[in-house]
Amino acid sequence: MMEVFNAVMATPEPLRELFIDFDAWFASVEQALEPSLRGKPVGVVPVMTDRTCCIATSYEAKRLGIKTGMAVWDAKKICPDVRLVLSDTARYVHYHQQMVKAVESCIPVDKVVSIDEMACTLTGRWRQPDVAVKIARQIKQATSDVLPVTCSIGIAPNRFLAKMASKLDKPDAIRVLAATDLPAAFEYLELEDLTGIGRGMWRRLKHAGIHSITQLYAARSDVLRSIWGGIEGQRVYAELRGCSTYRPPSKRRSVGHSHVLPPEMRRPDKALAILHKMLQKAAFRMREMNYHASGMSLSLWLATDSQTGKRGSWGEYAQFAPLNDTRDLSWVLKELWERRPKGKKIQSLGVQLYDLIPDTDVSGELFPRRDHHPDLAEGNLSLVADKINKRFGSQMAFFGGAKEGLEGAPMRIAFTQIPNPALESDRPEQSRRIHK
Repeated sequence: MMEVFNAVMATPEPLRELFIDFDAWFASVEQALEPSLRGKPVGVVPVMTDRTCCIATSYEAKRLGIKTGMAVWDAKKICPDVRLVLSDTARYVHYHQQMVKAVESCIPVDKVVSIDEMACTLTGRWRQPDVAVKIARQIKQATSDVLPVTCSIGIAPNRFLAKMASKLDKPDAIRVLAATDLPAAFEYLELEDLTGIGRGMWRRLKHAGIHSITQLYAARSDVLRSIWGGIEGQRVYAELRGCSTYRPPSKRRSVGHSHVLPPEMRRPDKALAILHKMLQKAAFRMREMNYHASGMSLSLWLATDSQTGKRGSWGEYAQFAPLNDTRDLSWVLKELWERRPKGKKIQSLGVQLYDLIPDTDVSGELFPRRDHHPDLAEGNLSLVADKINKRFGSQMAFFGGAKEGLEGAPMRIAFTQIPNPALESDRPEQSRRIHK
């Protein structure tokens, strides 16, 4: 374990945040539970085919140049002996929950940022550098007692700097970063290494003549506000100097799923069944969050055209009075599906429910469409299916359109969203396989 401890007695900003980032989480969990994978280059994949990509890689693989997002066939060119492991979302979520409890035994978790990241607030004497480092060591011990994996911990005046500090000396490090350490501590980083700077913002900064973190740090607050197009630029200016900033809580805007289809599921009827499964999962989740949707989008990514060599895409959307019933939403999906370009092979697809409205803000229908017994109404049928699935497991009850797609579009983990296996686990389970 590496510890970088800088004296911060003279810093104008106290240490307020401790950020935990588990190292190569998916791959590390697999190596911890499967001894034959330890010390070996490992790639975690969503499906066992060379035509997919590695969604996570072990540090042994990273050192060889196999990166997250790399195509499997390219990974095999670099290392023919790379070990491929089928992703097990439920397993990763289970141990994530155990790690949250382990961290909570040392310090309260202020926010679970993602499946492998947590943020904690330092108060009182915890802000003293030696005490903060002691807590970090306790966290490392508590989490390794759950599972022999490592984490890197950053300690800094604000969450932005703490998150960056956790990445500076990976893996298995503790880094204390004071405002007075900047910008020198980031001099070897690229602009896009900073949290929140994607390709679009990178291009804006370059256009404004800012090519390095040193130049970014030197830029005035009003200049950064202009580049970012609003107050976010001023937040970046303040956070680089160790100040705490406020971000209003974000509102849930959409819920949905996307999936890359395996070759055998690219027929229109199979693809439609996968779409129905994804819509039913999204509607289930939306009802659990107590929302209605008033919009739906359907997106298709098409196979590469043999003549032009280009990969096409198509999308369509619909707006409607607020709905949360699966059967009503299925009719909307059917209408969107009928508008798709015919005769094109579909490689991947996605469906999103958007313009979400809290249930409490949805008024009743002026002219009710259901004149039969209320206990048999469509909405009630969806709720009955939800109860069955929550009690006996997801996909125990489903609408018929999804029948041929039940094995497709398995539970996945998004960057900032941790799925609930009780709501999203799949049936039947995929068999776990490790390829040598």
